[in-house]
Amino acid sequence: MSKKLLFAAFNDGVSLSMAGNHEAAIIAFDKVLAVDPKHVPALTAKGASLATLERFEAALRCFERAIEVDPSEAEAHRDAALCQLELGEPEAAAQLLQRAMQLNPTPGYREGAAVQIYNLGNALLTRGSRRPDKARYRQARHVFELALNLSPGYAECARALADVWEHLGDSAQREHYAQLATRLRPAPA
Repeated sequence: MSKKLLFAAFNDGVSLSMAGNHEAAIIAFDKVLAVDPKHVPALTAKGASLATLERFEAALRCFERAIEVDPSEAEAHRDAALCQLELGEPEAAAQLLQRAMQLNPTPGYREGAAVQIYNLGNALLTRGSRRPDKARYRQARHVFELALNLSPGYAECARALADVWEHLGDSAQREHYAQLATRLRPAPA
């Protein structure tokens, strides 16, 4: 496959993914990877499609391969961290996020990652009964704590942690995060 055809196959995958046809996008990315197994954009795009389909273990393998090929790829580290969070591995996620922030230290990137992680925490709480109630709250707690570590001024995240601790039955932690949320964003007068 020529470089031009490889580029066209990759673009087809991106278009399919953007249209929401992730299964077809994965097939297109696999065509690219069959020719060039070190094609980092195809690895990360395939991983993103797999993650959208909630196939987090397969997505994680794509992101890990992209990191192996290009260790300076901040996005692959961040996306692998999100997969690790989905898989209930907050310690592994924290290490990957730390590396992503080293690779891209801009404040906007850090805050953007914090928002993504916060949104994941909310999704974990609303996804139904994939996990028992307390387990979902414990997992969400780790996710929200990670988001707050990335962006210590994130009042909504502190508020979410107060709610999580209330559900987990720890009134001292609930009060701590409720006060933090108030300090970060006082109620309007």
